Amino acid sequence: MNKIFNFLFFTAFYFGSIFASNIEFEADKTSFNTENELLLLEGNVSLKIENLLFKADQVSLDNKNKVFSSEKISFSSLDDFLYGQTNFVSISENETIMRDVEFSTCPCEDKIWWVESEELKFLNSINTLAAKKSKLKVQGRTLAYLNNANFPISAKRKSGILLPEISINERSGLDVKIPVYLNLKENLDLTVEPRLMTQRGYGLTNQLRYLGQGYEGYFNSSFLKDDESSFNILERDDFRWSYNFFHEQKFKDSIFLNFDISSSGDPFYLSDLGSFLSGLSRTYILPQKIDLNFFSKNLKIKTDFNSFKLTNPLAKNQFQRLPGLELNYFLNRDKLNFNLNMDFAFFSKGGAFRNADKQSLMKINLKPEISHAFTKNNYFLRTSLAFNYSFKDYDNQNFSEFLPILYLDQSLKFFKKNKTSKVYIEPFLNLAVSDQKKIINEVKVDSGLKLSSINEGQTFGDVFMSYQKDINVGSRFSVFDTSKSKLNIKLEKLYTIGTKNLFYKNLKIDFPDPFSLEIDYRKNGKINYISRISVDSENNFSSYKNTLNFNSDDYRLSLKHSLIKNIQIFDFDQNALSKKEINSLEFVASLNFSKNWSGGFKFINDIETKKNITNVFSIDYENDGFIVGIAYMKSLELDWISILEKDIFKDYHKDRLRIYFELKGLGSLGRPKESYLKRRTL
Repeated sequence: MNKIFNFLFFTAFYFGSIFASNIEFEADKTSFNTENELLLLEGNVSLKIENLLFKADQVSLDNKNKVFSSEKISFSSLDDFLYGQTNFVSISENETIMRDVEFSTCPCEDKIWWVESEELKFLNSINTLAAKKSKLKVQGRTLAYLNNANFPISAKRKSGILLPEISINERSGLDVKIPVYLNLKENLDLTVEPRLMTQRGYGLTNQLRYLGQGYEGYFNSSFLKDDESSFNILERDDFRWSYNFFHEQKFKDSIFLNFDISSSGDPFYLSDLGSFLSGLSRTYILPQKIDLNFFSKNLKIKTDFNSFKLTNPLAKNQFQRLPGLELNYFLNRDKLNFNLNMDFAFFSKGGAFRNADKQSLMKINLKPEISHAFTKNNYFLRTSLAFNYSFKDYDNQNFSEFLPILYLDQSLKFFKKNKTSKVYIEPFLNLAVSDQKKIINEVKVDSGLKLSSINEGQTFGDVFMSYQKDINVGSRFSVFDTSKSKLNIKLEKLYTIGTKNLFYKNLKIDFPDPFSLEIDYRKNGKINYISRISVDSENNFSSYKNTLNFNSDDYRLSLKHSLIKNIQIFDFDQNALSKKEINSLEFVASLNFSKNWSGGFKFINDIETKKNITNVFSIDYENDGFIVGIAYMKSLELDWISILEKDIFKDYHKDRLRIYFELKGLGSLGRPKESYLKRRTL
């Protein structure tokens, strides 16, 4: 018969002075030697001490020496995060000591990696294991010697040294980062990352994170003593730095306060040496924003300071919003909608490292819009009338513009369903009419050139894009079948009455009136083909983008071709028309060679110059206990497709070799290959 001894009951008779901790005993058989004060537990012995559970076939408990021991004792944490075995355990009021220990946090059934320690001490007050004279072994081979080390007893975050990140590249030589994690409170932690580069110098990065009731945020900072800076011709100061402060807070249910403030000591630091902890390493703009928002059912009010620094060292000063007030009001009555958008702001020039131009601007934008939706059977008509008013006080001169715009969006929807498929057809006719005689764009213009068949937004930045008399006609066609295949086709043609140009400084950019076709075909979640074609025969403009993706359990393949021809830009200073062309081919593959081996590669080829501008190769091995991999990258220039289409900048390096190694349950070194195969965004 199984007998269960609760330690609190047992000490009332025999061992009241042994331990202050709560210990629970279970055993099939027990015997007690009163002369030697020795308790013998036999058969399926289980002892629970704080967060540790010990199991053995036989355990002797010695009251004189306050020790229990066995030839072989297994132990684990209550959440099974940590497990191991030992031959000796000593328990006192504040600590538990084990000698000749093997333990691991590997989430694997086989013994893949483990730690052998001469002594392992469990401090009850901090739930941490302190190991002395340890060996880190991977599949029987000693990988590292650790004289003193701390290990967490559960999956909960604990203070300690994280595995380092090591890389080798042509700019920094051997680059070693050793993160140290400090769990200050349950809602507050700090990561400090010393860094040493054999060809550059040394530095430190830190990340402080906090979380509270209704608020959260972080503060990142980074500095470097750069003795061998490759940019020292332009930047003489060898002490380089950056910081980023982010905070979000909620007041009641309708008021929100946000901070996003960052800066850098020089324009090259982040792209050259910014750490992953800095949070700023791949960006054109360093934000310096504060905004306060109020929301109600029909109203939104926002006041903000919106400034920034530009990491482009040759950039000119841009207008910064200091401060601004934005109001949005919405009202809906049956099918009649009313919107009022107002923006009032003061601007001043700033944000450039080398350009100190000083100018100021006051601007008011007002846009009331009324719209009505009419539906009958399968016919839909939406009519809206917007009145755009803009006032600017710039260099003591006043400018005002008034632009009414009429929209008519109408479509017919047809639907058919049978046993194997569903079919949708939606022909449409859209009109946009405004009466301005030129395009007002004196202050700001988007950096991306929109190439869709119709310019649905009537503004570039915060100013008007006017003289628009557009008719857009086309149809959407969709087919769904029971085999989980899906086909979407969108066909449209844009007609513009008159000419439509964009004037910006000394440049005139002609807008095409293209015929557009978009095809999106998906089959069984494994094949996806996307094609987007825009052609304007009159201006000899064309844009072709084709993507083919294959996905399976063993591989993922992606082939993408982008061709944009005859983007016409007229330079008034040079009195010359230039045409830009983009023609690139990208191939990405991720392959599973076997159960444990996988790899991948990526090529981006500039067809015009007949050369690869990006090459990435990687291979890795993974089992239940660890992952090890290596990646090599070589890039010659930026990813121009993403810059033009998405207005984002992707970091690149001429040559770089990366090593990735992770002991599952313990930590990682480096970054996995997916970080380099996929298109990285900010």
